[in-house]
Amino acid sequence: MLFNSFEQLKEIVKEVSHKKKVYIWGTGVYGDLLGKILNDDKINWYGYYDNFTSDTVNFVNNKRVISGSKITHDLDNVYILSMRNYEPVKKQLEKIGTDVNQIFAIKEIEVFNEIEDEALKNEKFVEQIKGFHNIHEGESCFVIGNGPSLSGNDLEMIYKSNIKSFGCNSIYKAYNKTQWRPDYYVLVDVYGIAMAMHDMQYISDNCKYLFSRSNGRLRYCVDKYRNIRLFKSIFSESEEDFSFSEDCAEHLFTGHTVTYAMLQLAVYMGFKKIYLLGIDHQYATQFVDGGEEKNNVKNYSSLLEADNASVFYRKDKTTLAYMSAKRYADAHGIKIYNATRGGKLEVFERVDFDSLF
Repeated sequence: MLFNSFEQLKEIVKEVSHKKKVYIWGTGVYGDLLGKILNDDKINWYGYYDNFTSDTVNFVNNKRVISGSKITHDLDNVYILSMRNYEPVKKQLEKIGTDVNQIFAIKEIEVFNEIEDEALKNEKFVEQIKGFHNIHEGESCFVIGNGPSLSGNDLEMIYKSNIKSFGCNSIYKAYNKTQWRPDYYVLVDVYGIAMAMHDMQYISDNCKYLFSRSNGRLRYCVDKYRNIRLFKSIFSESEEDFSFSEDCAEHLFTGHTVTYAMLQLAVYMGFKKIYLLGIDHQYATQFVDGGEEKNNVKNYSSLLEADNASVFYRKDKTTLAYMSAKRYADAHGIKIYNATRGGKLEVFERVDFDSLF
């Protein structure tokens, strides 16, 4: 069953919950928010299924998370698919004999915004983000990824040159090998936040500000960590032509990579030259046009030691997001350069990292 309205989805879920066991498929942003709404509205439901995070996330909204690999045919179950690209999960359920009437999916992108608006009130975060507008007008910065090309020597060079920088995901695991610390730390994806949650105090203590989605789990930590700043994250209308935020106090757009959020924040802060480093744009396993590709590479820099966990990387969509960032930058007098040593990202003009110093 496909839904064009969140109110319609909620009414149907409320009705069937008296007869069926309701599960949410996906512990990501909207799975989390859907669970919160069902709890707030006292609608009976049983838990989550997830293909990717069940090893790292055991409970969300006080409900158990079950691996999607353990799914079996059950006529008494109903599944709410909480992701935009629901077709793979729908096929997975149909393959085990699940009837189409047991599968609830969201057709229109606006429904996701309706879910967020009902679950959260973002007004209190707007003024905090406004305070970052153009605070680095005309300056240069580095946006740093966790790719295998990233080296401690390069981070040391940025540290010694006192250039502003953004870090993300598991980069804090390199701190024992470098004096460098990012000015701004960004965490957006569910897996990255879950991995970092136990070290959040350490992350917070070693950056000026920590940015994350207001619809993510760090919203529960704003009173605990002094420097967390939350922004509203929304989908673009098209994933063939991603939107790029004109005003981060209003919202940021998702782009299948934390780098896209860092770029939007960097532009909002007024940086005119943005250098990418450690953005290799290639993973051991990645997905292009729905197909799986294998590469003989590591997922993460050796600086992060054993942190070579699996990821779900949509290279095709991420490339399109980078192209949108470049178009926006070019149209607004901003230069984005790729200073990564090697890698597969060719959207941006390449520069030699060493020549920058």
